[in-house]
Amino acid sequence: MTFNADLAHQIAHEDSPRDKARYFEGRAHEITQFHYGLAASEDRDQAVFRIYQGAPGCGKTSLAAHLAETTQDVVFVKLSDRHLTDFTAMMERIKNAAAQQDGRYAVTAMHWTAAAIERLAGRALAEELQRAAQDHSTDGLRFVLHIDEAHSLGGNALDVLKELHVGGLGEADQVPCVVVLTGLGHTKEQINRHPGLTRAGDSATVNMTAMAERECVDSTWRMLAELNPDGDPSQVWRPLANLAAEAAFGWPRHLLSAQKAICETLLEAHGNALALDHNEINARCAELRAEYYEERMKDVVAPGGDSELAKRIIAQLPKRAVRDSDWQLDEFCERQVRRFWPSDRPLPDIEKTRESLKGNGIVERKDGVWALSIPSMANWAAQQLQGVR
Repeated sequence: MTFNADLAHQIAHEDSPRDKARYFEGRAHEITQFHYGLAASEDRDQAVFRIYQGAPGCGKTSLAAHLAETTQDVVFVKLSDRHLTDFTAMMERIKNAAAQQDGRYAVTAMHWTAAAIERLAGRALAEELQRAAQDHSTDGLRFVLHIDEAHSLGGNALDVLKELHVGGLGEADQVPCVVVLTGLGHTKEQINRHPGLTRAGDSATVNMTAMAERECVDSTWRMLAELNPDGDPSQVWRPLANLAAEAAFGWPRHLLSAQKAICETLLEAHGNALALDHNEINARCAELRAEYYEERMKDVVAPGGDSELAKRIIAQLPKRAVRDSDWQLDEFCERQVRRFWPSDRPLPDIEKTRESLKGNGIVERKDGVWALSIPSMANWAAQQLQGVR
């Protein structure tokens, strides 16, 4: 076998696309829920919603990219807040995206949305467009609209979602449509606050959590098979795949870091997997996890600007059952701060810290209590605080 050093270098040193996992594995439940929605859209005039929510790095956007790659005979369009200023702007984006796609229904989708835009503007169809729309039957045409960062959608965008929820994508000539929303753990809560969307996604919200260990192993095995490092797969690759799974804690973002660390050491060993020091790989994985946690904490409003106090809250949260109301999280945060805050100074604004922890995906409501969105973050915070008084 020949070691693929170019691929190893890409994985080790190049920024991986935010919205795509190179070695996607698992997520059978999430994929099944999407296909249920696709089937349901065939019998409904309204758009079918699917909400995938969870902590940063849990694989929501990678899942959407996987669905786009693997779903046949669907016009898949990615939308952002700027495409959702109103319904017509959204349709313009769909038309333009369809014009750039291949596939059986891309041209049909382009003509259909162009005709829909004209009707929305109250204009009669030009003869050329009328003929094009007639020549391309919409039988079998289906749209999937993916909206990322859905937890931060503003009022105009939510108004557009309401139109999709109530009336679907078309008017008289309805076309099946699934709206895939990906965002942090409070996405459904944010959407349901909007009048007209109070029940959107009630039966179709998936809370994405950790991957199964087997899925982490299989993903890394596929990487090693492409890299072809020296050594007997059963004796060398499998321990490496198991190491990656253990270092990932089931978290897709950490799995990418573990695979990166393996590729770094393979490059240093010129592809000789037998020469790798697993302790060195584990240490590098820990460094990459810590870098990720530090990055996540940059936007958190720490109590009184003291980042150590924010870490104390994170380290202690898994040890307490804190009910999921805002005031109880405030109370918990205040207790942690009081232990270390100078008694002669007024306590800092705890509410800002709470909202910041929620808004940045550090904590979320789980089974009636507040919990860390990424459970392994607690150990990191505790280690950071060792020796700090």
